[in-house]
Amino acid sequence: PSWLTKAMHAAMTLPKSNKVTKIKDVKEYIGGGNCAKLVFDVEYAKRSSNLHTKLFAKIPFPPTGKTMSDRMASSVMQQGSDILEINASRLFEAALPFPIPKYYFGDVSNETTNWIQITQRIPFDEKVED
Repeated sequence: PSWLTKAMHAAMTLPKSNKVTKIKDVKEYIGGGNCAKLVFDVEYAKRSSNLHTKLFAKIPFPPTGKTMSDRMASSVMQQGSDILEINASRLFEAALPFPIPKYYFGDVSNETTNWIQITQRIPFDEKVED
């Protein structure tokens, strides 16, 4: 919870007067093919209608095992697309004429090619219970 609180404070998506108190029900979401995806629930010290408790994260595939070639392809061939997606979510959320999932945090390391994007979870299909 402390890392997520710090991340959301840095992104200015969580007021400094609030914090994440619990992360629970973390599950891998299988879908798409460019990265690993997780769904999880959070609890806040102070509940707010502006804060979602069901979140979605995108992260790189692990660089080992059966996803090694996928990670290499995304890290080498698609480097840069991650920050474009993060910025689209971060910058266009309020400007688009249709709703998109609320942005909570995103970051990219050009040194390691690691990255993360955390948004509001939307109900995808029957595989993810909301």
